[in-house]
Amino acid sequence: MYRRPETKAAEEKVYKQQQIGEFMTTWKDFPRPGLAAWAERRKAGLMGTAKSTRYTPRFRPFDMLSIPNQSLAILENEYHRIGVESVVGVQDSFHRYIDSDMVYFQFCGSSTVETEFGVYEMEPADVLLVPGGISHRSIGGNDSLRYFCQSHEAVDYVMNEDQYTSQTGFAVKRVGGPNWPTLQATAPSKGPVIEKMHFWDDNANDQTVVERDYESLVGVAGLGRGKAGSLVRKLRAFDHFTAIVGKGREDAGTQALMESANMRIRTYNMQDEQFAFHRALRSEEVRIQFRGDALDLSEFENVEVSPGEITIIPLGISHSVISVPPEDENFLRLNFYSKVRWHVPIDPTKHYFDSKFEIKTTVHKQAEWREKLAAAR
Repeated sequence: MYRRPETKAAEEKVYKQQQIGEFMTTWKDFPRPGLAAWAERRKAGLMGTAKSTRYTPRFRPFDMLSIPNQSLAILENEYHRIGVESVVGVQDSFHRYIDSDMVYFQFCGSSTVETEFGVYEMEPADVLLVPGGISHRSIGGNDSLRYFCQSHEAVDYVMNEDQYTSQTGFAVKRVGGPNWPTLQATAPSKGPVIEKMHFWDDNANDQTVVERDYESLVGVAGLGRGKAGSLVRKLRAFDHFTAIVGKGREDAGTQALMESANMRIRTYNMQDEQFAFHRALRSEEVRIQFRGDALDLSEFENVEVSPGEITIIPLGISHSVISVPPEDENFLRLNFYSKVRWHVPIDPTKHYFDSKFEIKTTVHKQAEWREKLAAAR
């Protein structure tokens, strides 16, 4: 297997260590406390030693979108559907997911989300929760790409904005992708509009369509009669860290962005190798690389990962990661976790394009812990 020189050097560093710890976890405190066990293992035995019908190779989900405004589910179970979509121009209608919360993670470009609670601007690395039953419509530029998570169970925890430690902006450029035609990026803010209602168990032939007026739909909702406020929540995914993640310190350096009974969303800023391997006994994991390169280590294989690519770790598979090169500080990743096993309804080898993503970062406010770390060096 070909490795770039910097990736090969990182892998050689990984194998120099003979023994490593492995921490095993359950889901929250079920059926035992969250940290279930710790073991010392032979490190080489935790990499490339397993074969399974549950294995899914690394893939590039945005390269599986063949037309603009396509939505594609890449993972699903009885509670969640996770997928990718392009949002080019104005969506054909407003959408009201009656019995599902919707979470959007803007990856590339920008989009405007018009909701009953107001209008929200989405830039790369923004995460938006639109609770079930709230009508909304998106407007995107030609390069707008995002992940979505349709959750049949309610998102019952959202990180508070007072947890931010920094303020960072990202510009993401896709290279080698499709050249879709330019579509209208704005829409009139008045007059008749169409709304489509969606239910979790809809099939391809189910349809509920309502005629509405824009003026009585967008920005008209509050937290009660005459009460201001919003149930829609927007977070900056990578601005809450308190340390470098994965060093085994008491302060993990990260926290959950959002949670439901069977799902969790967290982000990571790894540098160098994680201090130990992790074996999750009660949760599966999908890892979305946003910035920086990495070598994902697991009992399945060691695989190079770049922005726009994802890897999936099923229940019980031990895994770790190292940034490439190890000293690089660019690593940023968003993970979905699920207590319930996912199924992969797509062919993970079917890509229409071979695109890459270039990320430029603007630090508007540096985290104090970063400043202290830089001073110490």
